[in-house]
Amino acid sequence: MSARKSPLSDFRTILEPLFRRHDTRRVFDAFIRLAACAVAAQTREAEYLEEAKQWDKAGLELFAKALGALVSEMESKPFEDILGGYYMDCAISTKGQKWNGEFHTPKHVCDLMAKMTMGDMESLPTEGPITVCEPACGAGAMILSVGEACSPEVRRRLRVTAIDINRTACDMAFINTTLWGIPTRVIHGNTLSSEYWAAWSNIHYIAPWLPYVLRPQTPEAKEQGEPPAPFEVERIQSSLQQQEFVL
Repeated sequence: MSARKSPLSDFRTILEPLFRRHDTRRVFDAFIRLAACAVAAQTREAEYLEEAKQWDKAGLELFAKALGALVSEMESKPFEDILGGYYMDCAISTKGQKWNGEFHTPKHVCDLMAKMTMGDMESLPTEGPITVCEPACGAGAMILSVGEACSPEVRRRLRVTAIDINRTACDMAFINTTLWGIPTRVIHGNTLSSEYWAAWSNIHYIAPWLPYVLRPQTPEAKEQGEPPAPFEVERIQSSLQQQEFVL
């Protein structure tokens, strides 16, 4: 039997005072937005400040404590999509799930699909980037399974493009892939209509040949939140048509 968690070890419990004063979805979206900015290595500062000014000091302190608790919980459950599960259980209604077509894929299914997609790891290129496209990433559960299936050396060579129409899902995927060290470019867009509105690269994806401390100064880091360029859209469409390493 596992030991019962103390209130301060559970990000859900920490956020409860805010749930009593604000709409649950509003609180969750704000927490995820602020957390994504916090793990972005100072590349999403303007976005952080824009959201932070909507909350008082006490609320911001609760969000900070909740992020610390989330990180601790993630460490105890490697490569598991904790955020996506909570989002489906608490932050979105059953009706909302049906209307938006949002469903959380269980980890064992994600693990199986990752193994089927990547195949025999020994057949992967021995050098250079390994591109993976996830056209409806949600919170990034399948990307986490791909990352877990890879050795650390192969994981560092991944270049994941993760797309979702839900902005909150994009932020959850950004958090998950950043904290688990999976180089990922997260795009807010509609894969079916080829409309893309914004994109963010996590610190593992940005200029990987540079030390981490220098990456926030690169042009790519300074373009966080901008729509992807036409050449990137063409590359995405080509990847989807070729169906190579598409989850």
